[in-house]
Amino acid sequence: MSDTKKLLEDKVAQLEKGLFSMSKDRARALSNHETVDLIEELRAAVAELKAHANTL
Repeated sequence: MSDTKKLLEDKVAQLEKGLFSMSKDRARALSNHETVDLIEELRAAVAELKAHANTL
């Protein structure tokens, strides 16, 4: 598998997991602190995807 495909799959999985954690389908609600941390983590993942997309 190419590095690009692996990176995209990993980041999409990270985004999917993070969005699920904040959805109404989750097992427990996240604390405010956990939510803020998760949002920052997801924003970093999106920034990495955008930077990688600019190199293509």
